Amino acid sequence: MTIMPQKNIAAKILALIMAIILWMYVMNEQNPPVEVSFSIPLEVQNLTTNYTLAEAPETVRVKIRGLRNVVAYVTAADIKAYLDLRGVSEGRQTVKVHVVIPPNLELTEVNPDQAMIRIDTMAARQLPVEIQYSGTAIVGAMVGKALTTPVQIAVQGPRSLVDTVERVIAVVDLNMRNADFTTEPSLKAIGRDGKIVDGVTCSPAKVNVAVTMAKVPSKKTVEIKPQVYGDLGAGLTVRRITIEPETVEVQGPNQELEKIDTIFTMPINLGGLTKDTSQEVKLQLKEGISAAQASVLVHIYLAAGPAAPGANR
Repeated sequence: MTIMPQKNIAAKILALIMAIILWMYVMNEQNPPVEVSFSIPLEVQNLTTNYTLAEAPETVRVKIRGLRNVVAYVTAADIKAYLDLRGVSEGRQTVKVHVVIPPNLELTEVNPDQAMIRIDTMAARQLPVEIQYSGTAIVGAMVGKALTTPVQIAVQGPRSLVDTVERVIAVVDLNMRNADFTTEPSLKAIGRDGKIVDGVTCSPAKVNVAVTMAKVPSKKTVEIKPQVYGDLGAGLTVRRITIEPETVEVQGPNQELEKIDTIFTMPINLGGLTKDTSQEVKLQLKEGISAAQASVLVHIYLAAGPAAPGANR
């Protein structure tokens, strides 16, 4: 049996220790530990399907520590930050931020390490689609009618937001249009303040709008005349009849307007009148003809004795 010599063993151990110390010194000088921070998107896990995260931080600040040659290759994509929302209920609450980092690194800071969140219930409402127009059609053209398919859509999202939606609009561009056309505009959910409500979705996101264009009707200003019938009581006559306003602007196909010089009121019954009176009376309008106002104010003035010439205008 050969016995290894014990000579200089203490010196060898000391040399080994010195070598280790020197190696550590060199490594710390050439490859020292460093800290670096990242902005990490905050993910959500295990949220019940009928709930939605209405409020939460979008990112957290994560600081890690490690040897410089290791940290140099770390990117934000290598770090994960998430909220575990298993078992949470509706309302505001504070939950812990979980962070996963690559091996051989130390997590030194998470800011915030707890997130203030609000959980809301998912909801949906059916609303009709309203059409709004933008742009200007070619001179002489106008929208005759427009139909949407479907006529109603579902607004979906957090209940607190869905409840603020007042209407859903589809914006149709009329620029340089003069013929029938179809389009598929995206929908916008509008709140009571007239602004777009972010955080809700429309289903479907688009609708089909069929627009029928028409010619702009011609306009004409014509005189209004009263039409009366019935007998006054004994000893009474119509002294004068006036109308407010005396004229009205009408519009419609040009060939029809050429035939119109006067618009009559609906018949006014004079029977039973015993004193001066005023009443609102509708106008008689032919099919296809419209007026700037649908009715006028008629003043009827009575007198004793024979009717004055031209009393009925």
